[in-house]
Amino acid sequence: MPILISPDSFTHIYFADVFGADKANRNPVVCTPFSLSAGDLKARRFDLDGQFFEITPSATGLPTMRDKDVWLYCVSWLANAMFDERHEDLSRNLRFTAREFLDFSKRGNGGAQYDGLVQALDRLAGSKITTNIRPSAEIKESGDSFNLIRYEAERDRDGRIDAVNIELPERLYHFATDWMQVCAMHPDYFTLTPLHRLIYLLAKIHCGEWQPWAVSLNELHRLTGCSSPLRKFKKSVQGLLKDKSIPEYRMEMDAQKMTVTFYRLPEATPMLVPAPVNRSA
Repeated sequence: MPILISPDSFTHIYFADVFGADKANRNPVVCTPFSLSAGDLKARRFDLDGQFFEITPSATGLPTMRDKDVWLYCVSWLANAMFDERHEDLSRNLRFTAREFLDFSKRGNGGAQYDGLVQALDRLAGSKITTNIRPSAEIKESGDSFNLIRYEAERDRDGRIDAVNIELPERLYHFATDWMQVCAMHPDYFTLTPLHRLIYLLAKIHCGEWQPWAVSLNELHRLTGCSSPLRKFKKSVQGLLKDKSIPEYRMEMDAQKMTVTFYRLPEATPMLVPAPVNRSA
């Protein structure tokens, strides 16, 4: 029986970095299967030191950064349940209403938003990850390939999606229920553009509490999967510097060296929420 998500119990929004590859590797593969816009039909492959992730898109394209909100919704439920010690609410099989998801992700609740949710679910369910990075021994997922979700939709009398029963990949569930692998997010995340969201998450992954993250503009362009030319991407990043629109972080650009440095602000949300008091109970 799927566990019903109730967003009223959320204390924080969380994400889990499933695609950070082998954390023990000094230079882990960092990749994202999420496109900045819909309709991207090009497969992606990320290689480093013999490790790789390959993302095969669905028939309608790669999942987008906005589609990732479905993952964030599920991860937030699981991480909040873990920290609150609601062990009965931890499951790979979850259920949520379309209306509550749309409210959570600040999308509005018109017909276009309901249709967009169906499209997002189809892209997530139809896209496949293939990797040679071995999962933790605690993950029983077989093989080297898995889909981002499996789901069944329930519809109302008018044919509009009403509720979703979803099964998460075991890797995602494992990371979402490990207090060392989840990270609290800024509540303004859903107001960001897709590119701003992705850069924010990359900063979350790479930038330590006291250690800045310096990255070349070329590498940042590659990590985002942005299809626009580098010169246009550079203008977009310069716009971020001017608008200060990446929450929790201050950015600096060295135009000569073509590098960008991220500094975490002191008042930022916690990198990792403290472990529950009764962890051993």
